[in-house]
Amino acid sequence: MLKKFLTCFSLLLVLTCAATVQAKPAELTGINAYELDKETMRIEISYRGGRLNDSDISSDFSLESMRLEIDNALPGRVSRVSGIQIQPAAKSLIDKIFVNETQKKHTSIQINFNSIMESGGSTINLEPANRAEKKDARIIIDVKKFVAQDNWSSENFSGEKIIVLDPGHGGSDAGAIGPTGVTEKSVSLAVSLKAQKLLAASGYQVVMTRTTDVDVAAPGVSDATELQARVDKAPPNAALFISVHCNAFSNGKANGMETYHAPTAVKGARLARLLNEELERLGGLNNRGVKAARFYVMTHSKCPASLIELGFITNPREEKLLASDDYQQKLAQAITNAVNRYFNQGGFD
Repeated sequence: MLKKFLTCFSLLLVLTCAATVQAKPAELTGINAYELDKETMRIEISYRGGRLNDSDISSDFSLESMRLEIDNALPGRVSRVSGIQIQPAAKSLIDKIFVNETQKKHTSIQINFNSIMESGGSTINLEPANRAEKKDARIIIDVKKFVAQDNWSSENFSGEKIIVLDPGHGGSDAGAIGPTGVTEKSVSLAVSLKAQKLLAASGYQVVMTRTTDVDVAAPGVSDATELQARVDKAPPNAALFISVHCNAFSNGKANGMETYHAPTAVKGARLARLLNEELERLGGLNNRGVKAARFYVMTHSKCPASLIELGFITNPREEKLLASDDYQQKLAQAITNAVNRYFNQGGFD
């Protein structure tokens, strides 16, 4: 009986130890970016301690940035500047790297690029530690070289007009929240994604500042840094920039939609007026008008820009509409109609 007990106890101890080992988080020890060859840049993220699997890593790529989410990992020394090395040949491509432990044992890495990413995407692989070469285990990311911005139009877009859609907020910033919990960031993204499909079907090239629920720059950065990251998503020859938002007020009776343009921006004002007319026609909400304001994304955009407030998410009736798939489709169609009118009536030169 004692022998059986000791055997069971030993087995339990082994299983417990194994579980403890498996639960141990990996600690990031360094990030090294360098030119692998004439067509590829490599980013190596080294780690020690815990073991990472493919299922622990998720990624989100956009034109000028990449976000890596790593479960069961601690930022370690890479959360300090000393842990990040960008080799000279890679400095022309990488702007900044942000590393944050966004949740317990969950690390987020945001890599902002200086140029536009070529089509073809990137690859992520896991490499075990190599004691002979004195290398820790690594996450290896290969990114294809970027097209110089001066060549953007001729090499990537074949003369198509480029529309930038900027779904407001995202990631750590929920934006305004409605009485039943509907968030501004989710509505702005849903409407923008629907508009992206409609605009693409109309023959436009659409650039999204974000396509998922993420911060465009990185969690915890200043508002100016986040907003500038959105502006930076626009290629040099973008035709229009449209930022999509929902309004909010302490009084739940506040209602209606409105559109904005930067002061003295003639083309921006025209875009805002067309968006306003189409949103009123298809959305059917109270029209609060076309207004001038110095919102960052409008004053810093290099092309005609407008910010639209689709409705008051703090108004119970409008929150319900804004969360509706059918109503979101109407708003997306309104955006598309306004863009079509802008160009068909001589707004582009």
